[in-house]
Amino acid sequence: MKRKSGFTLIELMIVIAIIGLLVAIVIPDLLMTRQQSEVEACKASLRGVQSALELYYTHYKYYPQALNQLVTEGYLGEGNDKDPWNKDFMYKPDYGGGTGSSTGSGDNQATNYFVGSSGPDKTPGNTDDVEPPINTSKHSFKAKGAAQGGGDVGGTGQTAQ
Repeated sequence: MKRKSGFTLIELMIVIAIIGLLVAIVIPDLLMTRQQSEVEACKASLRGVQSALELYYTHYKYYPQALNQLVTEGYLGEGNDKDPWNKDFMYKPDYGGGTGSSTGSGDNQATNYFVGSSGPDKTPGNTDDVEPPINTSKHSFKAKGAAQGGGDVGGTGQTAQ
C-alpha cells in the first residue's frame, strides 16, 4: 500500500501551539511599546508647549493665563495644546508663591507655570501623569505638589476634577 505524504493532525496541532505561544509572548510587548511611544510623543508635545511658553514670556515678560492664548497669538499651532490621548494639557500659571493665584497687586502676571498631561488614563493626579521634559523641578505639578488634580486645564478656563 502506498503511503500518502502530508501533515498529520498532531503535527498541525504542534505548529498551531507554537504560533500561539509566540503570539502570547509578542502581543503584550507590542502593546507596551505602543503605550511608551505615546508617552514619549506627549513629552515631545510638552517640550513644544514649554518652548512656546518661554517665547511668550520673552515677548511679554509674563506667562499667559491660559494655553489657548498661545494658539490665538500663533505661538502654538491649532491642536498642539492637546496630548496624544486628545485631552487638553494641564496648565496652571503661577503668580508667585506657588499658589497659582493673583498676587493681589492687580498685575495678574504669572512669573512661573505648571504644565503636564494626565496620561493614558486621562485622570490627573495618578502615577501615569506625564511631567514636562524641561526643568521638572520648576514647572511640574508633581514636583511642587501644587494643584495635584486641579488647575486650569488646557487654557479652557475649566478646572480639572
